[in-house]
Amino acid sequence: MSLFTPLAQAQSRRVRYTPPSNLGTPIVSTPGATRSVCETTEACLIGLVPDLKAENAPVPQTISESPTFYFLIPETDGRGYFYLSEADSSLPEGKRVYRTSFKVKSKAGILAFKMPTVKGASILKLDKTYVWKFTVGGLTDSGTVRGSIRRVLPSPNLVVQLKKALLPLDRAALFAQEGIWFETVQTLADAQQGISKKPEIVSEWNDLLKSAKLDRVLPYSFLKGVVLSEPTSERTSPPKQSYVY
Repeated sequence: MSLFTPLAQAQSRRVRYTPPSNLGTPIVSTPGATRSVCETTEACLIGLVPDLKAENAPVPQTISESPTFYFLIPETDGRGYFYLSEADSSLPEGKRVYRTSFKVKSKAGILAFKMPTVKGASILKLDKTYVWKFTVGGLTDSGTVRGSIRRVLPSPNLVVQLKKALLPLDRAALFAQEGIWFETVQTLADAQQGISKKPEIVSEWNDLLKSAKLDRVLPYSFLKGVVLSEPTSERTSPPKQSYVY
């Protein structure tokens, strides 16, 4: 008989994502439901973002100048297309600022795509809301997943705490409680790379996915490597604003 009841297991969770406040953030017309285009029971295209279905839901945040996006992709031999637009109420799909494409030939699994900087500057301006979309050509069940992202500066408290936190689990917990989704996911994902995986890291990863209603992603492992692509930019570079965390 297990000593851990469901309640005890829930209470033992350390990485608990708290969505950021929506104050001052414009409404983005990209409902969270479009993070998935699943029409089968097999692996399908899913963006690993929170289950925020309301159009006025909090926008997932990052503190990185070049955040990493994660997608579950089915087995495919095609090409991936990623687009980023600055949210603009006067334009249905926003103002395009970035696009890129790359070869995708892989078994089903979790793909990591790292957005580059352009001429040493982040594509994401601070405190601006962006909408993204990702599609993979060559899929039998082709489709496009969409989401939003907002780059912010870390709070003074987070800066202090990150300097003290050396373990991935501690850092992921800090990002999660501050509402920094992208670094929460990346920290737990990076900690699972290599030959040996610590059970507590895998457990927290699984619980995070379940809390975001991403249960369909649970059976799949990370694909080897991170997609790094030179951008085709449609923007003028903003002044560089660096932050090391």
